[in-house]
Amino acid sequence: MKEFINFLVRLANHLGVETGKLNLPTKEKEQAELASRILNEINKYFYQQTSTLPNTYTSQFHSFWQQYHATVLAPVIDPRTCLKVAQVLEGIFRTNDIKIGADTIDLTKEQIAQARFFTAIQDFKIDINRRGNPFQIYKKKPECFDPKKILQNHLLVDTFLNLIGADAQRDKRKTWMLKSAQLLVTKYAGSALRICDRHGRDAAEIRAALTITESYGFSKKKADMLLRDLADLGVWSYLKNADEIDVMSDANTMRIALRTGILRLRIPLLASYLDIHGHQYSLIGAKNSDAWREVWHQWRKIRRHHRPPTPASMDYLIFRMGKLSCRKSTRKCPPESPASQKKIESLIRQDQLLYDRNGFCIFSGICPIERKPLQPPKAISIWGQTGWISGRTNEGGGGGISS
Repeated sequence: MKEFINFLVRLANHLGVETGKLNLPTKEKEQAELASRILNEINKYFYQQTSTLPNTYTSQFHSFWQQYHATVLAPVIDPRTCLKVAQVLEGIFRTNDIKIGADTIDLTKEQIAQARFFTAIQDFKIDINRRGNPFQIYKKKPECFDPKKILQNHLLVDTFLNLIGADAQRDKRKTWMLKSAQLLVTKYAGSALRICDRHGRDAAEIRAALTITESYGFSKKKADMLLRDLADLGVWSYLKNADEIDVMSDANTMRIALRTGILRLRIPLLASYLDIHGHQYSLIGAKNSDAWREVWHQWRKIRRHHRPPTPASMDYLIFRMGKLSCRKSTRKCPPESPASQKKIESLIRQDQLLYDRNGFCIFSGICPIERKPLQPPKAISIWGQTGWISGRTNEGGGGGISS
């Protein structure tokens, strides 16, 4: 019982109650009785539906958390740290061509736009596609990327999906392909290249046009991926709202944002058990994109900078960093001992852009030691079979989320 009693003491101290003024039992039987009453109150507050709550809430805590999660976490973007991160990135982008990993071969801008437009709909990352890169596929089967031919011969859609290895959800994917082909023919004379100029080279307007209906297959994420890639490849350039093309919020980009301190919170993030209906997860996802956007804005302050065309253009580097040098439990940063020369050479072979001459992560001089354990949020499904809705219970107790 000692650990539980100490937990109560810590709570009392947070409330400004001196330990000596607490009337805590010393006998284990009495401590168990106290623990049972307190745990019952905790359970009721955090996880039980009551008759006074609207049915949309899982518990009293859920009502509180929905209203006050942002106030409790208090996310803040630090412009000065964003500039420090930008300065490190400038050193990399100045001397390296940081672009998507796939070779565009000798395709024209028109052909690159067609190839990326139709593969972006299917959400296939062009540098890791197990069937090869879509520009090579275009070279092999250009008719599968011709919207007029697609509409005349629907079998081309099946050929396309087979070539990129899209085996699941075929009916949905075929609908996306046909609807987006119709969009190109109707509004852009069959050419994805024309989309940018047709919308005044306004990135936000282009995204809105592509995501106006789900039948085209473009979510915000997929549209941003297309906007980013075609800008990085020099196919499209934007006069307006390039800064709205977000760095994708995933475990890697959020982890690095928290550890570098470009995004700061009042407390470390709560476990997903307490993030009822994913309010924390949604908030941090949005603030993470804002923080990386601020890095992109601060980057402009650097003299003769080599800032990429969109914030999302940092994705490739940050994502790889999260996979290799700033993982959940393995971090290449001080106070870890510098790597041996052989190890450094091995790390550089993995990705020469991610490590300094001592084999440490390129951001090792920015991340304060107290921030290095920080982790990104996780989410529990709202509507899934084991989500918060199925976990609801009442004053009868029990309930919860099962596997």
